[in-house]
Amino acid sequence: MVIAMNEPYIPVDILAFGAHPDDVEMGCGGLLALAQSRGARTAIIDCTRGEMASRGTAEERDVESAAAAAILRVTARRNLNLGDGRLMDTLENRDIIAAEIRRFTPKLLLIPYAGDRHPDHDAAGRMIQAAVFYARMKNRILIDQETGTELAAHAPDLSLVFPMHEMERPTLVVDVSAVHGQKMEAVKAFRSQFYTDMPADYKFIGTHDYIRMMEARGVYYGSMIQADYGEPYICRTPLKIGDPLTQLLGML
Repeated sequence: MVIAMNEPYIPVDILAFGAHPDDVEMGCGGLLALAQSRGARTAIIDCTRGEMASRGTAEERDVESAAAAAILRVTARRNLNLGDGRLMDTLENRDIIAAEIRRFTPKLLLIPYAGDRHPDHDAAGRMIQAAVFYARMKNRILIDQETGTELAAHAPDLSLVFPMHEMERPTLVVDVSAVHGQKMEAVKAFRSQFYTDMPADYKFIGTHDYIRMMEARGVYYGSMIQADYGEPYICRTPLKIGDPLTQLLGML
């Protein structure tokens, strides 16, 4: 299935992946909003529809995802429907992700943290990091199932990992103070997840109040860079100061 605003496939500057609808909003929604406000084209890919969640239905999440994407003004949003609670780092899924990277040709990729305690987040992080290599391999043939044509290899300039549950030491923190309200509006668009009661017998493994947690987390990371609100990112490869992408990040 596809959830898309405007054209589903046009080149974008930043492509963000999430295991579930709302992961991108929570993990890197500020950077997406800030980049879009500076003229960058952005897109979101959700790996699953969130159908195994204790609150809400997949159909509700579809509507909420579209609303959140409109708030963040992304160019496109797609859902790969790979199975909530069944997401696995497989060769097939790596190729599916690599094909999306080749279609959107992003300069910057935003990837979930591999090592997160949620198994879907962990699997998403691992398969997307592998797919980055597959996408750049010219001899790895991937066919666009919609057109039947071969997808050209593409190598993003940089990949940044965004932690969700884990409090990792970041490589960099982006000042998102100017768009924090917009980010939180996008998060709150998922009303089924944050404004309905959990089943009486539900055992929390995280926090019972994600909105408050998001506020506190933003303040915590913002304090590291003397900003009101910050978003943490981890870079697996060295950043070369002065190249176009780090200049873009410097603007953010």
